Amino acid sequence: MNVEVIGDQDFIRSVREHDGVWILLSKQEAYMLESEGGRALPVWVSAKSAETFSAALKQLNVSPVFVPLNNLLGKGWLKSSELKIIEVLASPKYGQQALTYTVGELSEKLKT
Repeated sequence: MNVEVIGDQDFIRSVREHDGVWILLSKQEAYMLESEGGRALPVWVSAKSAETFSAALKQLNVSPVFVPLNNLLGKGWLKSSELKIIEVLASPKYGQQALTYTVGELSEKLKT
């Protein structure tokens, strides 16, 4: 098994175990990155990992917020046409490439 497959399995298992993910929020807006054709939403399985990433950003007023799995997969987040999320970055670390899912891939993997 390669590292990417192991990382994928660990991430999906952790999201299911915690029944959600952590995102970064600043002034009521989620921290996202531009992606070709839309936006990429970074998510983490622990508040500590999200805090570590946010510290490297050196932005004020960015804090981790827990999003329950059913909300993440619903119209408020991944299915929102307004947010235009097309990719999800799994537990990114500052300065490193993250495991990336399309919204459809992640939704399919997290179905229970």
